Amino acid sequence: MSIQSIQQSNIKNKRVLLRVDFNVPLKGNKVLDDFKMQRAYKTIRFLLKNDCNIVLVSHLGRPKGKRLKAMSLEPVCKHFKKTFKSTKFFNDAVTNSLTDKVNQYKGRIAFLENLRYDNRETNNNKAYAQILAGMAEVYVNEAFAFSHRKTATMVAITKLLPSYGGFNLIDEVKYLEKVLKPKKPSVAIIGGSKLATKNAVIKKFVSKYNKVLIGGGLANTFLAAKGYQLGSSIGIDKKEINKAKPLLKSKKIILPRDVIIADKKTKRKVRYEFIQNDKFLCDKDEMILDIGPETQKYYSTIIKSSKTIVWNGPLGYTDDKKFQHGSVVIGKAIASRSSGKALGIVGGGETLFVLKLTKMSNYIDFISTGGGALLTFLEGSELPGLKSLKY
Repeated sequence: MSIQSIQQSNIKNKRVLLRVDFNVPLKGNKVLDDFKMQRAYKTIRFLLKNDCNIVLVSHLGRPKGKRLKAMSLEPVCKHFKKTFKSTKFFNDAVTNSLTDKVNQYKGRIAFLENLRYDNRETNNNKAYAQILAGMAEVYVNEAFAFSHRKTATMVAITKLLPSYGGFNLIDEVKYLEKVLKPKKPSVAIIGGSKLATKNAVIKKFVSKYNKVLIGGGLANTFLAAKGYQLGSSIGIDKKEINKAKPLLKSKKIILPRDVIIADKKTKRKVRYEFIQNDKFLCDKDEMILDIGPETQKYYSTIIKSSKTIVWNGPLGYTDDKKFQHGSVVIGKAIASRSSGKALGIVGGGETLFVLKLTKMSNYIDFISTGGGALLTFLEGSELPGLKSLKY
């Protein structure tokens, strides 16, 4: 995919509208995880080094056009200012008056309030994009994780200003294109809770990869489709099960050999169950919460013989420490195989949480900021925010 990078542009001494994805988790006024923010810093430093002034824009949460204090970007800006001190926060609505204020500002970075306070952003409104375009000479997209959305700061703005991709966005495209053209043998590890969101990407991996290892609620869906009784386990919705049945025809789909089960209410009565011909696995008040040791060993063996590895979605109930082990073991196996022996790529918010627990994140070749955008890209679908940058 041909996207022009800021490195290819004559961007010196320009005023730049920089679209980032600082939709980060907050607890009160504290940023809990600034991973997405950190990934934009290389682009920001490059722009500052080239004497550019930056108008930084992002969204946070889903305020649906309302100015909700809990979804203000001001706490995010305060965290940002610890690294980039020459920053001023503007909490004004996006109007021509704000354009005047920003253009008169003499500092290096103007940090605007949550774009989703105005529904015109979500609706890809041209007039809204024109107001923002009046604040800059150049547009840079450094929000890969939001590029599957057709909004004013993803699409409409690119018709009004010379437009480029930031460093991380370019890297995302480069590495994910490698995922779609894997070196063999290749393996995809897909977890998470709902098959509805992963069905298309699993089909894509089945067509391109040697093996697709399934875990988490998705594994429950496939096991239920094979007739296993899973009690109160997540992922056993009838619609989900019907989606899984056609995929079971593929020998590339690999399911867990054993599972960790606990009672639904307290999750304290933990037991182990090997998956055999007996279709009963759980009582009605029990649920599957992790892959078992045999599965961990089997999946790790497959990973260790692969040349392309991609992982999206935890393989257990990682909110509870007791059920993080399976995902951590798989994360360590991927990290051990990456950086030379194989190309290892990981993406998705919950997956990144588990990857941190391994303390081996630095061995992964590329960690994607994308969730929905990552899945959309890997399905082979075009992302509006990337399409608008193509030349």
